[in-house]
Amino acid sequence: MTENVPGMPADSMPNDGATTADRKRLGRSKVTNHQDLLPGLDGRSSAARRFRDLVGRFVQDMGGLDQCSEIKLGLIRRLAATTVQAELLEARMVNGERVSVSELCTLASTTVRLSSRLGLDRVAKDVGPTLTEYLAQLREEETEVNDGPET
Repeated sequence: MTENVPGMPADSMPNDGATTADRKRLGRSKVTNHQDLLPGLDGRSSAARRFRDLVGRFVQDMGGLDQCSEIKLGLIRRLAATTVQAELLEARMVNGERVSVSELCTLASTTVRLSSRLGLDRVAKDVGPTLTEYLAQLREEETEVNDGPET
């Protein structure tokens, strides 16, 4: 017998051998499952690619996806969006077009505020021993080899 899922009648639940966890995972949005950054985003434009790159870099700076809460991911997406928008506005300005200085300042202020909320410090991942620890380990191994029994 299948479980009831809120919003779905019990008799319409698929009984295909999938576990409840599988159905719950598959029932979530692609954004929640980290398959899409935004709903309906056509990722082929240069702005969309820049947005995706920035989100990836910001998540990396936060220590990786496993270190980011949903709230933090939302803030990261807002930061990436305002950064892209500011860059597009700056490009128009540099190309000689008239732009709204107040809009540019608002975007700059928003990016600073979001950055400070997220923290400006990059979170480094532990990737193994430090250089000092690695060299000490090499010295220990060399000492063990040199102090071994002579044949």
